[in-house]
Amino acid sequence: MTVKKSAKTKKGIAASGNTLKKKSMLDALIYKNKILAAINNIAIDIGRPLHLEELLNTAQEEILNLLKINKSIIYLVKNNRLEAITYRGINEDFVSQVKTINVGNGPAGKAVNTKKIVIVDDILSSHCEIMNISNIKGVKGCIFIPLKSKERVMGVLTLCLERPNPIIKEINLLESISNHVGTLIENALLFKEKEQAYEELKAIQDRLVQMETLIAIGKLTTGLAHEIATPLNIISGRAEYLLSELGETDIRTENLKVIISQIERITELVKRLLTLAGSEKAKIENVNINNVISDMLAFMERKIINTGINIETFLGDNLPSIKINQHRLQQVFINIISNSIDATQRGGKISLRTYLIMEEAKPSIIPSRHRSFICAEISDTGCGIEEKHLNKIFDPFFTTKKSGEGTGLGLAITKSIIEEYGGDIEVKSSAGKGTSFIIRLPAEE
Repeated sequence: MTVKKSAKTKKGIAASGNTLKKKSMLDALIYKNKILAAINNIAIDIGRPLHLEELLNTAQEEILNLLKINKSIIYLVKNNRLEAITYRGINEDFVSQVKTINVGNGPAGKAVNTKKIVIVDDILSSHCEIMNISNIKGVKGCIFIPLKSKERVMGVLTLCLERPNPIIKEINLLESISNHVGTLIENALLFKEKEQAYEELKAIQDRLVQMETLIAIGKLTTGLAHEIATPLNIISGRAEYLLSELGETDIRTENLKVIISQIERITELVKRLLTLAGSEKAKIENVNINNVISDMLAFMERKIINTGINIETFLGDNLPSIKINQHRLQQVFINIISNSIDATQRGGKISLRTYLIMEEAKPSIIPSRHRSFICAEISDTGCGIEEKHLNKIFDPFFTTKKSGEGTGLGLAITKSIIEEYGGDIEVKSSAGKGTSFIIRLPAEE
């Protein structure tokens, strides 16, 4: 039996069909607006001077929200390798296993080499660089999207799929997004390079200012030393004249001898200042390091006694000589010992050790070959140096002391002197556990 539909029923069906059609069109319009909004947000980020990871995090959130996917990894291309930068919905333990992968023949490598999107429906049946991702609950396949900027692949966006090809119809959308993200990566890297170049330029400018300051200090030191030398010579001459006029039994004789010896000491200090300032040519000779240390300790004896710090020496026997200027080497030890004294409390200990080693010379310092080195190790039980400061302590004007207590030049000068004579210096320290300086200088053979 045939049932005829009434006109009213037909109108109802037509109205229902129109409603569904309008709803479908509205949904499509809303989705397109979401696409435009996502692309717009990524495009806005392209022009912002943000850090790369921050930018990629933002872009990744936009893409995943748009595609209704919750698992992904973004890789950057570096030296024919892919390095994971950001990830979502995947535990850190897994990501650590695929943190860095080679650009090989797998789908990720193919996406880089062909610059095209690669789809893997079944992760288990493919030769995939990150096939262990199948262990993550719900992941069946992957899409590898090359992130391009001007045809250069900057990275790969890996989308983890819970069912085969749920977004295959969005390939054109993915192409557009990938180009935006690729540009974002390139701009962020350029911004980073610009920041680094600025920091390097600033460091060079700072060093130039420091050099100018050092030159000015050198000139001031030279002028001051010459000004002091003249009255010292006059005082010394008058004292020697008076000494010759008095007999050995005169009580004033001993006082004059003390005056003359102290003038000689000051004169020697003036000569050292002139040597450090570069106004006098440093005499290079074969020097016994143990003798230099002994003379230095005698020179600093009163200062050491007043601080109540114990000095221990373990000087090696029959050490070869070093070709160096004796006064400059003595200045090295004075600078380091002075720092150790400042860092060590009364009752603490400073030890000096010298010994001979055989090792391969550093190519940047001495022609690469095996030879003998004289080592001097100065250790203290002081407050130590924080790790964040260790790579700065040899920089001119860097000091951890309070304002007015240090110039920050002692260790900079020390390093300069040691390297001038083909050696190197190393520091080992940790806060609260003391400090050790190890000096290596080539021995005469």
